[in-house]
Amino acid sequence: MRSGSPSKSLRPALKTAHNWIGLIAGIVICVISLAGSVTVFRYDVRDAQLPKHSSASGSAPMASLDEVTKQVALVRAGAPITKILFPAKAGDPLIVDVGTEGKPEHLVLDASTAQVLGVVDTGWMDWFIDLHRNLVSGKTGRSAVGVIGITLFILSITGVLLWVYGARNWRSWISVRAQGSSRRFHFELHRAVGLWACAFLTVASFTGVGLAFPDTFRQSLAWMTREPMGNEPRKMAGGKKKSKKEAKTELMPLSDYLRNGTGAMPEATPSEMRLPQRGKGVVELRLSRSGDLTPGLNRVYLDQSTAAVTSATRAADRPLSAKLFGLFAPIHYAELGGFPLRVLWSLLALTPSVLFVTGLITWWKPKKRAVPKAVREEVLVAQ
Repeated sequence: MRSGSPSKSLRPALKTAHNWIGLIAGIVICVISLAGSVTVFRYDVRDAQLPKHSSASGSAPMASLDEVTKQVALVRAGAPITKILFPAKAGDPLIVDVGTEGKPEHLVLDASTAQVLGVVDTGWMDWFIDLHRNLVSGKTGRSAVGVIGITLFILSITGVLLWVYGARNWRSWISVRAQGSSRRFHFELHRAVGLWACAFLTVASFTGVGLAFPDTFRQSLAWMTREPMGNEPRKMAGGKKKSKKEAKTELMPLSDYLRNGTGAMPEATPSEMRLPQRGKGVVELRLSRSGDLTPGLNRVYLDQSTAAVTSATRAADRPLSAKLFGLFAPIHYAELGGFPLRVLWSLLALTPSVLFVTGLITWWKPKKRAVPKAVREEVLVAQ
């Protein structure tokens, strides 16, 4: 840039902010990113552990949920069912989560006979998911992750601005010379990796912040699109809060929820049922329709005490703000492009660690000052 331009005073400030923000928050960013590189494969890990069973019954009708409940009670007496994942295609099993909502046990059942086939142990993956989303610290950790996401977003933007207000020599920014000092090598590696991964880091951090602070982002998107917020009906259908003295509401037979829920949206296929815990809430049935980007974008909510439909919403009918926010999770966890995209996303999630290490080495090693030409000539004459 020419002398006298705003970059002459702005670039040092950007560099200082970029350096110190990265140094202070770098370790936590690396931890969250490394956990995220594992988390994108959570469904692949679960599916790989599914018990082998005959697919001869794939064309048979699915067993009733009442029979599913009965079979689950035989092997896990007294354990509440929290979630049911329906088969994605013929021959796939049912996956039933039982136990506490925070640490469920995943039972695998034959979809046509309701026979319990085994248990999927995803405890270590659940820990990585909790680390990535909450830093294993509940709601407080979720807010901290959101702040870290904002930090990563700022680092990405300041990195781009350093290029904008710099020489903007593409060849030097995207190449790394093996010859020369160690500091220069790590600096050029840091610069090249940052530039190549900038788009990913910006998208990943932005969607991650949105998932950490969903209400704020819903309101912002609604304001920008000038449309209603499109809140989940779950919040509106819950009714008054129950007092502690109030008896727990018993669930109806699960087949009633499925029948009424699919009746409200007959053109869709059920993909997941979520059941309320601690005696309050609504039953949520997620369904998939032809043309949906990801499964389960359509929702039907049912009163847990009567199994009556309280509200239903199709993905296509949601306001633009809700549609935009609905893309945050699929984009953040690479759920739209299949396994190849998840592999790419996982590799890109390693870049914050590379950037932190190379940035730390560059900062730690002082830059050697160039010897003035006149001094060099004097040394040569003296020799």
